[in-house]
Amino acid sequence: MLWKVEEPNSDAAPNYVFGTIHVTDRRVLNLPMEVRKAFAHARAAIFEIRQSGNDAAVMRSIMMLDEDKSLSDYLTRDQLRLLGKAAELYGFEERDLQRLKPWGVYLLLSAPPSEDARQRQGRKILDFAMQTRARDFGLPVYGLETLEEQMALFDGMPDSDQVAVLDSTLQQLEQAESLYENMLQLYLAGDISGIFAMISDSPGAPDAEALASFLDSLLDQRNLNMVDRMQEHLQEGGAFVAIGALHLPGELGVLNLLQSKGYRLTRVY
Repeated sequence: MLWKVEEPNSDAAPNYVFGTIHVTDRRVLNLPMEVRKAFAHARAAIFEIRQSGNDAAVMRSIMMLDEDKSLSDYLTRDQLRLLGKAAELYGFEERDLQRLKPWGVYLLLSAPPSEDARQRQGRKILDFAMQTRARDFGLPVYGLETLEEQMALFDGMPDSDQVAVLDSTLQQLEQAESLYENMLQLYLAGDISGIFAMISDSPGAPDAEALASFLDSLLDQRNLNMVDRMQEHLQEGGAFVAIGALHLPGELGVLNLLQSKGYRLTRVY
C-alpha cells in the first residue's frame, strides 16, 4: 500500500504514494508505522480531492435530476421495491431519493448503513482525516482533481450504466455489511486484487461490459490524469500522495504509469 517514488539522478527527497480506502473505520485510521513515518517527513500532502466546506452542496446540485424527471423513470418495479427497502434501511426519505440521478443514489448507498451513519455523524474517512493531520503538521494540501471533475465522471455515464451499478448495489442490500467487512479485511491484508475480484464476483454485480465501462471511467482515465497532475509535486520531492488503493495496480494503474515515466519505485509496506 506504500511505495517510495524516486526520480533517478535527482537530489530531491523521495516521494511516497499510499493507497487509501474511503472509510471511517478505526482499523484503517490507525495507520501503520511506515505510513506515519513517511507522512510526518513529507513536504506536501496530495490527495484525490482537497476537501472543502461546500462539498456536500456541490455534490447535491450535480446529483439532482431535472424537475420534470424522477428516478422512477429509470428503474423497474422490482428495482423501485428494493429502493424502498434501501430508504428504510438507511433512514432516507424515498421521495428525496426519487429526485436524484441513478448514479447519485448509487453513491449514497455505496457504503453500508453502519458506515453511512458514521459519516453522517461527522466521522471523517481516511483521506479527509489525513488532510486534517497534514494541516496540523503545517503541510500544504493539494488535490489532483476537483470535486466537479469527479462528479462529471459519474454524470457522463450512459443511463444504462448508471442503472446497472445502482441495481448492483440494490441487489446487495442484505449482504452490504458483510461485503464491507470482507473488503476491509482485504484492504488491511494489502490484497488489492482480492478487492477487484470481490467487486466483479459479488452477488448482483453488473455484467462484464457494464463493469468494464464503469471501471474505465472510475479508474483508468482518472489514473492518467492524476499521474500527469502529480508530476510537479514529485519533481520537487518530498511529496506524500494518498489516493484510493484501487488506483495503484494494473497496466493503467498509477504505479505502472509512474514507472513508464522513468521513476524508480520501491515497495515500503
